[in-house]
Amino acid sequence: MISGFTLANVQWGFQGAMEMLNVHPIFVHFPVALLSTSFLVYLLGVIFRKEELLAAGKWMLYFGTLAAALAVWTGLKAEETVPHAGEVHEILEAHENLGYVVLGLSVFLSLWTLVARTSLPKKGRIIFFAIFAVLALVISQTGDFGGRMVYLNGVGMGRKSMLGETAPHVHEEPAHEHAG
Repeated sequence: MISGFTLANVQWGFQGAMEMLNVHPIFVHFPVALLSTSFLVYLLGVIFRKEELLAAGKWMLYFGTLAAALAVWTGLKAEETVPHAGEVHEILEAHENLGYVVLGLSVFLSLWTLVARTSLPKKGRIIFFAIFAVLALVISQTGDFGGRMVYLNGVGMGRKSMLGETAPHVHEEPAHEHAG
């Protein structure tokens, strides 16, 4: 028993991964987290004038860019494994195109910091942050399109659908009294 939960009836191992139709969902969250956090860490670095934060933001940008390349590649492979006709096809195309934009903008910002040889370029900082803000918005919209495909249309759900497979689960609440 851990924190009130029994784990005796839970099958351990990577059962969820074995049900996946493709590996894109494993990789897609890294660029989302790294690039979004990089933007926030850069902002905090400027606000608090901390070079350590700017350096951390730069490294998150670099790793987020590599992760974005991996997410785009796995996304292209994933497209071949899932049915996507009609409206889902349109959403998938928008998701894919915005994935290219995320990759392109993150590569551009990474190269800018490499060429500048500083954590935050001294020239064009406002433009750098404006592009980064656009990148953060594009990441959010790309994620929304991905979520729509999965959660509203069931794309890539594996062999078992989330809908109608099991009876609703209700947690029993302990009895309690109200002061009256």
